Amino acid sequence: MKTKKIIIALSMMAMAMAPIVAVANDEGDTVPQRIRGTWVVSTTPSLVFTEKLYNNWSAAGNSLISSAFNFDGSYKYTYGSHIVDNIVKLGLGFDMQDLDDNRSLESFRKSSDVIDLSSTYSHKIYDKFNVNAAVNFKTQFIDGWNYAGAGNDDENRTLVSRFMAPGYLITSIGNEYKADYWNVSVSFLSGKTTFVYSQDVIDAGQRYGVDTTDGNRAYFALGTYIKFYFKKDIAKNLNLYAKMELFYDYNKPKHVDWTQWGDPSPYDTYIKQLGKALIHETDVNFELTANYNLTNYCAVTASLNMKYDTDYAGIGSYGHWQLYQTAGLRVFMNFPRKN
Repeated sequence: MKTKKIIIALSMMAMAMAPIVAVANDEGDTVPQRIRGTWVVSTTPSLVFTEKLYNNWSAAGNSLISSAFNFDGSYKYTYGSHIVDNIVKLGLGFDMQDLDDNRSLESFRKSSDVIDLSSTYSHKIYDKFNVNAAVNFKTQFIDGWNYAGAGNDDENRTLVSRFMAPGYLITSIGNEYKADYWNVSVSFLSGKTTFVYSQDVIDAGQRYGVDTTDGNRAYFALGTYIKFYFKKDIAKNLNLYAKMELFYDYNKPKHVDWTQWGDPSPYDTYIKQLGKALIHETDVNFELTANYNLTNYCAVTASLNMKYDTDYAGIGSYGHWQLYQTAGLRVFMNFPRKN
């Protein structure tokens, strides 16, 4: 069974990547120079800074220095009715805090960590409607911890993540509507493979939906994948970026106990119960970022990231919802290029 799941995952990945390779390799003597494809490349490395200083402040607070390095890359190839969009998003940040008011920044902790790589091949079939094949990979660079007290001692923290624990690989084949500054894609044939390649993370109680018995470290899910993307200058110097991803695993409803929402009333129908199961078991990832450019190299930025995933064992103030919000000064350099 494990081998079968791996073969299915690799087959879907190969099907998604094959058109990309075919388009990217359309060059040579057989293709006239005048109809060769066009690359549009944009890379944005940036630093985000936040600083707070408290000293004998009546309202209280902890001094803080926070910095994060982000890299956003867009590599778009167009060849006739073929389009390949490659997106790279990397980020790693740290906080240094004075937690005991002794004028020293004794707490050094991770504040952000993301590896998000995606590639989408689209073929126009009519006006703004496309068929597409996509691959997306997500994980993090270094260990992530939940803290229960000051300092970084092991008794004050619990390991919750590590590189490839979890890691996610999504492959999909579907349809897409692509407008000038937004697009939405829907695939009813999508594969999502979850990896947990760390025994320490598993021992800490985080399995991310993977049945780790018998040495299993990966789980393949077949389901529906919906992705919405928006990026536009909505006002002078103000850019807004939004992305929402939804994934529903076809296998999960078989294991859902619908009575967990209470005894059904006489007015509850099968459709209502099914709707509750769909909502409860759909993985959600929502990202929203606003940048207000002060100069060509400096911007005020604010971002929000919300996730819903019942496979994560952590339960917070909002149940299974995960929330990450940040704001600060962003120093960046853009290098757009057209060939």
